Amino acid sequence: MRFRQHQGEARTQTVRLLSWFLVLLVVLTLAVNGLLALLYKLVMPMTGGYPALFFETNTALVLLFVIGGTLVETHRLRDGGGVRVAHWLGGREVTDPDLATEKRLLNVVDEMALASGQPLPRVFVLDREDAINAFVAGWAPQDLVMCVTRGALERLTRAELQGLVAHEFGHIKEADLPLTMRLLSMVWGLSLVHGYGRTLMAPDENRRVNVPLWLIGCVFLAVGWLGWMAGRVLQAAVSRQREFLADASAIQFTRSRDGLGNVLRKLWHDQEMLADRMRHPAAGMVASLLMHEPWGAKWLASHPRLQERIRRVCGAVLPPLPAPLVRIDTPEPRRPSPSPEARAEAGVLNAAPAATPPPADPLARAALEQQQRKTADREALARMLGFVGPNERRLVTLALMMNPGNERERAFWFQLAEDMPNASVILDAVDSLLPTRRVPEFERLTASIAAEPIALRRALVEQARDLLRADGLVSPLDRLWWLALRHRMGMQADKRAFLRPLASDGDGLASLDEQARQSVSSLSAYLSRFVPEVLPHESSSAASLAWFRAVMARCGLPADAQAPVAPDADALMHALAGVQEMSWMVRPQLLKAWVEEAVNHSPKGLLSDPVADGLRLMANLIEAPLPPILAAHYPRD
Repeated sequence: MRFRQHQGEARTQTVRLLSWFLVLLVVLTLAVNGLLALLYKLVMPMTGGYPALFFETNTALVLLFVIGGTLVETHRLRDGGGVRVAHWLGGREVTDPDLATEKRLLNVVDEMALASGQPLPRVFVLDREDAINAFVAGWAPQDLVMCVTRGALERLTRAELQGLVAHEFGHIKEADLPLTMRLLSMVWGLSLVHGYGRTLMAPDENRRVNVPLWLIGCVFLAVGWLGWMAGRVLQAAVSRQREFLADASAIQFTRSRDGLGNVLRKLWHDQEMLADRMRHPAAGMVASLLMHEPWGAKWLASHPRLQERIRRVCGAVLPPLPAPLVRIDTPEPRRPSPSPEARAEAGVLNAAPAATPPPADPLARAALEQQQRKTADREALARMLGFVGPNERRLVTLALMMNPGNERERAFWFQLAEDMPNASVILDAVDSLLPTRRVPEFERLTASIAAEPIALRRALVEQARDLLRADGLVSPLDRLWWLALRHRMGMQADKRAFLRPLASDGDGLASLDEQARQSVSSLSAYLSRFVPEVLPHESSSAASLAWFRAVMARCGLPADAQAPVAPDADALMHALAGVQEMSWMVRPQLLKAWVEEAVNHSPKGLLSDPVADGLRLMANLIEAPLPPILAAHYPRD
């Protein structure tokens, strides 16, 4: 591979693509001005000329949204640095390891840092990831981290590991990390033009539409969507060129194409065997940072096709290469612990000793049990698709809502199903589902039941209420299940009976008025009763308070906000109605805040199934789309 030629071509192509972002902004501004000018002449054909500052105002609006949104999102993405991303994905820092694979990793990182002339990053291992992958994160040398999956450590030879690590140092050398974050911010800014159009098209408090504003909103909506999509395409194209550049840099640092070439071939083999996906729910959020990203359509993929990368590295498209476990017969000597001065210079901080991995047999046994659960889940899902009768769908919905371990609820369910000969089959199918299937199946079934007559829907809501309180207790999550069912059945109370529409909630959480903030506070206080999940030795109240304060800090309250007061039933309905009346722009931001802070305050940054279910049910209630990190918690098939 003529790496210097490929590096020059990738840099040139990057500059060319980045210049298209400027062209896109100019075209977006001209399109908005041109269409609004045409619209003005169509609506008022008898007037001569245009109002004062007509074009200047339109241009200022576009630039305000795009440039201002870019600056705001850039500031937000800087928060936490690379270490936060590593902990977020369940990374464990490696400083003085006992495992031969981790000693080898630290030695390879040292070698590639010296070969590339780049600062030494902190090294993390993703113990739960079997896929071959790696990424670097951080804005500046002092907060750089390199994360490598356990699959890469155990399934790559030393030369291949050098190629993998050298690729990541290529990203560091070419300053790809700040560039990636700025491109994400720019695309976010472009999306605000589209959002402004939707805001103008929204009806007022009396459900009336202002026709002139609606027409203007159509212009911003259409042009903003096209601009946002073009921005995403350009962002993906730039990312693909940076991957080519990092590949070429890896060849430069290692002076060999075989290491990286074999890594890419093993990734291709894993891709064909469906074993290349990261397990962590948040992996999709950092897809553009990974060595290989299996997500995305052709035009929006942030990584080139593996075949093209192999062709550039190896000179030909070599076939996929299996990636079995690699045995290290001659362990490398332990890397000497750095002195405090060297540790400070390299940005490496003290960390807890590396945890001893579990023995091989328990891991194999756990893998087998997991495979058996997945097989039972697929079989149960296939059986559930055959439950199409009205009574069958009603009983399946109720079974999905109840607590599987609650004997009183199960006994009440069997009372409701006494006339059904296949009641046991239905309950066995529901019990065999993975926990992450319950809410998606609940949504699928209730979407079909919502078309049934009102009497049947009302009966289902009443039966669900009696089922969830069969044991004399109604947990906070039980109430969310019931409220979500009632909402999806179209039987929610008239919100105007509780609260006037909140029309002044601004464009973000920090700009909420006092009434809207009170609704958010009450609803967050209710969620804090089970969000986030805490470890047995930790204090539930302390974790709940920390989560609540973090959410409310995003709403403009001080970090030491008062402890949450869980609302009673009437206050809960009042708060829910208030949040439901908030604008389409704010509700997704609120849901995103709940989810992100739940991840930040959960053990190892992983949402438990009950917490994820509660947040997804709340998404149903406030009619907000799922953030990617929450959607990734659930099966895609």
